[in-house]
Amino acid sequence: MPLVENKLGQFSMEAHWAVAGKLAPPPQHVTTAPRTALLDRLDRASRLPLTVVLSPPGFGKTTLLSQWYHRLRDDGETAVAWLSVDEEDGELSRFLTGLALALGRAGIELGPLLQTVKSSQNERDTQAVTNALLALIQRTARRLVLILDDYDRGNNPNIDETVMRLLQHGGPRLHLLLATRTSPALALSRWSVHGCVERIGANDLALDDAEAQAVLGAHVPLQAVQRLQRHTEGWAVALQLASLWISGDERRLEDVEKFRGRSGEIAAYLAEQVVQDLHEPLRTFLLKTSVLDRFNADLADTLRERRDSDLLLSRLNHFHGLLVPLDAEHEWFRYHPLFADYLRRQLRQQAPDRLPILHRRAAIWFAKHDHLLEAVRHATDAGDTELAAGFFAANGNWELMLRHGLAYVRLLLRHFDYKTIRDTPALNLTQAYLHMKLGEFAHARLLLERFRAFSVEERELFGRDYTIVIALLRDLLDEICPDPNGAARIAAQAAALDSCDGIGRGTLLCISATTALGRGDFATAERYALQAQQAMLQADSTVGAHYALTHLGQSQYYRGQLGLADATYRQVLAMAEQHSGVERTLQSAAVCLLAQLQCERGRYDEAAVELEPALAFLEQHDGWLDIFASAYETALALARRDDRTAQTALVLMDRVEAIARARHLSRLLDLATAWRLDVLLDLPPSPGIDLLVANTGCEAHFAHALQHGHGWRHSSALGFALARWHQSAGRSQTALNLLRTVETTCQDIGNPPHLARARVRIAFILQQRGEADEAVACLGQALDYIATTQSWQAVLELGVPAKALLRLALQRDPQAAAGTTRCLAIQTLLEKLRDHQHDAVSLFSEREVEVLSELGRGSSNKQIARLLNLSENTVKFHLKNIYRKLGVESRQAARTLALQRGLAASAVPPLGG
Repeated sequence: MPLVENKLGQFSMEAHWAVAGKLAPPPQHVTTAPRTALLDRLDRASRLPLTVVLSPPGFGKTTLLSQWYHRLRDDGETAVAWLSVDEEDGELSRFLTGLALALGRAGIELGPLLQTVKSSQNERDTQAVTNALLALIQRTARRLVLILDDYDRGNNPNIDETVMRLLQHGGPRLHLLLATRTSPALALSRWSVHGCVERIGANDLALDDAEAQAVLGAHVPLQAVQRLQRHTEGWAVALQLASLWISGDERRLEDVEKFRGRSGEIAAYLAEQVVQDLHEPLRTFLLKTSVLDRFNADLADTLRERRDSDLLLSRLNHFHGLLVPLDAEHEWFRYHPLFADYLRRQLRQQAPDRLPILHRRAAIWFAKHDHLLEAVRHATDAGDTELAAGFFAANGNWELMLRHGLAYVRLLLRHFDYKTIRDTPALNLTQAYLHMKLGEFAHARLLLERFRAFSVEERELFGRDYTIVIALLRDLLDEICPDPNGAARIAAQAAALDSCDGIGRGTLLCISATTALGRGDFATAERYALQAQQAMLQADSTVGAHYALTHLGQSQYYRGQLGLADATYRQVLAMAEQHSGVERTLQSAAVCLLAQLQCERGRYDEAAVELEPALAFLEQHDGWLDIFASAYETALALARRDDRTAQTALVLMDRVEAIARARHLSRLLDLATAWRLDVLLDLPPSPGIDLLVANTGCEAHFAHALQHGHGWRHSSALGFALARWHQSAGRSQTALNLLRTVETTCQDIGNPPHLARARVRIAFILQQRGEADEAVACLGQALDYIATTQSWQAVLELGVPAKALLRLALQRDPQAAAGTTRCLAIQTLLEKLRDHQHDAVSLFSEREVEVLSELGRGSSNKQIARLLNLSENTVKFHLKNIYRKLGVESRQAARTLALQRGLAASAVPPLGG
């Protein structure tokens, strides 16, 4: 669906057969009088939320609505959008794309909405898209009329649900009109009872004598007009057929009285008579082209194996209403549905053996003109699934998803039965990849196992595709990373491909990059990511190149190059906004990674804005471990900041573990265990915490993770959590030993973000032990990185207790003198801690909050005094005020209540992940 951007920033559609006539009424060449009474009725009904125009085909629904459409546009006070629905719009994302295009054509500023709509890949993704459409409609200043013609052809409950949401939440300025052959499956009883729905039926649409006269022509006597109107019951298409029939021989007016039977029978009789009146070449033309939903002269020539279709089309100009032009240039046409049905029945009766031949010729023409969807449909209609699969393979099979998106490929695969898909290599691989995109990994694996049973010739022909798709599946299931040579093996497979195979090499190099990231080899990941980007650009795959950029951005992030990572992530998002049809997976991954970076810099609101919908999308599709780890780590930080009771964080941990188990992501499950332990330490001391450590073998897991390159995330997260657990039990030296080990590991792999966290927490424990100079020195090393990259979260996640440590640094660190970089960093952190302090500030003074925080950790008065540089009497004074404000009389009661209300954290502050 090619789009060009015009000077107004709107999107207009290029003239194209596939969408011709969908965003505006087809040009009307039927001789008919304006239906003034019905138009006035539609005007009045537009004050209501909904109008339903319901009748069988041929009663003039589209003609009436076309008149109303142009009437509203000429009036200029109402924005009017038109969408002709067809069977392909049964894919909800395609329907929403058409809806967005229709609104854009109506003059509504779309902004980035169109790209968002086109990138939706699954019907579960469309709630956010529908919300965006609703917001756009609600902001529209003018009254908006949205006409959905042939609504019944969509035939999708999800479309019905979307239309109901538009109806319920579109606002008072929106009027929906549904033109349909069958009653829509909408819950309209309540709306009807309250008089909110206008219904126009077949009886209302029937042409009266004056309108019938206009169709038949002034030369037809009134008496004959009245007879025809009565016999056809005012059915517009039957009267049009009668007009053509009479024009063939005026003496037929005398036979009008002989009509008997139902209107449908009369129409069939008239259609037969009208076709029989034509010369043989015209009759043959109509029959052969009836297999096409839309056609032009060149396509008609191909089917007929002639070169005179232009001439014959000009001779059919008088077939008003039966042969409908779809564009102003009269290049593309379609038949009226009733007339098309009649012609197809005649073709099946007269020449059934010609049907497969005609469909095959149409398929070849569409394939030659790059209309794959129609090529596949006609090939399967011809019963030639081998030809259809050949078109599929020639266009890249699984690679189609990179170029056209998931919804397009689903429409293509819909033309094949499951057995054909399973047993045809190109379809097998594409369906497997589609399952992966939808997070259905077990189904993907079954299909790929079937691939290995194909013949040697088939396996060789599609060996390259199988290599790539199976590598993608193994990468998504995190099966490559544990192999120390995994990245190099996949890179070797990439090098073995043809030098011109940019997509194949780029895809495998992206897998090598994610594998290197998983093993903490960030420099190698960056090298592979850059090679992947170059290969994708060589293949002109914008989507593929930007996938490579996400891996590049992650390598930059973990190497401490946050500015470069920020620019890289934003480049990916900018591409998503500028190019239609981009994969939503890529956009969601970039959003999650950018949210992680924003959270690291203490920009929590920015991080939270889009993280949840992006993460929810990846959970339902083909998110990979590195993205999940980054996204969940960010979500956890936000949850703990917003809910000090830890309940939100624990619910999140349940969710992480469910995803990890469903996808067999053992490394993610290990991370979730470490995070859960850290979250539980936010709660009052409990035997359950010790039991968790014992049951999960956390100490042994920590040692195991240190021994394996792919365990760097787990060793950091678990080391931080275990250190906090040991410190809460008074084993500060054990906690320090764990953190020193994490520090060494982060230094070895070049991971400054986690290294800074380790050093901040080491400094905190040293301060707790009274080793002030050592604490200041260690904190200073972390502050140098934090100040340079603005990674404030490394300190901010400690919360209020970090204030005392920072003040100690201001007093003791010679490199934190006024005006120095360290001093400015400390002042910034103190200010942010003040801004982000809990709502308790409204009840307690800043110093009381600090005392409360230490009280929650079980510190004695002497320890609180030392940590906060206060006298013990001053601590007692603050405690007395705290008891009074909490309404308690004892230290234990104050501590319990403060923990319950989230006014203090237990034991020690979070030690990150």
